[in-house]
Amino acid sequence: MATPTDTLAAWQKAALDATIACTQATLASAEQLFKLNLETARKSLEQQTQTTRELLAVTDPQQMAALRAKLAQQGMQQSAAYASSIYEIVSQTQAHLSKLAEDQFSRLNQDMAKGVEGLGTSAPGAEVATAALKSSMAASSALLDGLNRAAKQFQELSESSIKAATAGMVRGAGKK
Repeated sequence: MATPTDTLAAWQKAALDATIACTQATLASAEQLFKLNLETARKSLEQQTQTTRELLAVTDPQQMAALRAKLAQQGMQQSAAYASSIYEIVSQTQAHLSKLAEDQFSRLNQDMAKGVEGLGTSAPGAEVATAALKSSMAASSALLDGLNRAAKQFQELSESSIKAATAGMVRGAGKK
């Protein structure tokens, strides 16, 4: 049977591992966002150069109107793609961090369950306390499951809303 010191050391190691995993996930997300912003800035510079050349080549008002509509459409499409990319990165990071937290909570619940079992067998008259702790752990698990389901439903709703808004932006720009 593990001593309280061993159990505490194991919990500390698990907490450190979880902290490192969360930090790594956050840094990976920041790196993705940095790359996205750098690529977007590069494309924007190229687009502005091309736009300036096209504007300098305009010879009549109809050409100007057509170019203006084309540029508006491109701008909306680029904005929608950028927003979608950011949403994707943030969504992936959130899902990864949620999974890490879920794993940590599950591990903690398992360790507590083992500790409660040990308490029930080693302490006289501790059956009531053991039953109360087991009931509390079951309620916590049910609460976490409910919160996870609600978070997943919210994520799905958010994703469909973002996609619909993005599609609406692009369609709206095409009508002008």
